[in-house]
Order: sequence, then structure tokens, then C-alpha cells
Amino acid sequence: MKKLILSALSVLVIGSIVFISCKPKNDNDAITPTYKDEAPNGTGGNPNITNVTTTGTINTTSTQQNSSMSGVGVGAAWTSPGCAGQTCLSNVNTSTSTTITICFSSAPAPGTYTLVNSSAGLGTGKAFMTVAGSVWYSSAGTITVSGTGPITATFSNISCYKTPGSFYSVTVSGQVGCI
Repeated sequence: MKKLILSALSVLVIGSIVFISCKPKNDNDAITPTYKDEAPNGTGGNPNITNVTTTGTINTTSTQQNSSMSGVGVGAAWTSPGCAGQTCLSNVNTSTSTTITICFSSAPAPGTYTLVNSSAGLGTGKAFMTVAGSVWYSSAGTITVSGTGPITATFSNISCYKTPGSFYSVTVSGQVGCI
């Protein structure tokens, strides 16, 4: 009989504990997110997750990058259409289809020429370079023309841009010539 009373009392105590622990709680004093204007000491956090508040900065980078081409006009892949009496020297890379052209106001003679950023700037002692078939234009720098039969225009680290003043450039080094 004692065992029966102890068992019943144990069940009653365990039931009371479960009943008390499952009682709903009063959450009136719980910490909840609020808008800055609703809380006297708010930090400005946004509890509305569907309306994102951006803070800080995000660094973004463009997919375009400056690039360089060296050894232009050097090697068997570069060809020239010839230059008898022409005002432009041009070389084409047969494997990449890249074209480099340097134009002068008249047939080039040996000497140093200052590069200009448009064909409108051509004149005595001036030259204009295009890379990849008139996509990139010379900005500044000099080229040296040598030879009278076969002519070669040599240049180094010439910055070319898609438009004058644009940010991205291709820096070109090498030579353009004709046979």
C-alpha cells in the first residue's frame, strides 16, 4: 500500500511540475526590435527584414581592366600590306586579328613624331595611332620613324584609350613597319 501511495504521489508531483512549466509566459517585458523613432534609446536598426537598410560602403570593381601589348609588329604573325607612298603604316597580327595603324599628315620620313589623340590633330611632326582597328586611340607619347625603303615606326609604353580622357587603357610597345 505504501508503494501505491508513493507512486501516486510521485505521479502527482511530476504532473504539477509539467503543468507549471508549460504555463504561458507574459512577454510584455521581452526585448523586441523597434524602429528608431519608436524607441527612446534606439540605434536605428531596421526590424523590417523586407525593407533593407544599407549602412556603410561597398567597394565595387569593374570587369574592365587596363592591359598592355608588347612586341607589337615583331614576329612572323605580324604582316604589312606595304607602304609605297602611303600616309599610314599598318600591321596585322594574323593569329589574333589585331591591327595597329599609325597615320601621318604625309608620307612618313625618318624622325621623332609626337602622338596626338585624334586624326584631326595631324600635322608636321605629329602622328596618330589606332589599336585593334580604330578601337583604342593614342593619347600622348612619341614614336621614332627610321628607314626610307622599308620604314619602321618604333614606340614604347604608349597609352591608348577608347576615347580621349577615358579611364581604361591599353599600353602598347613595339613597332609598325612596312616592306
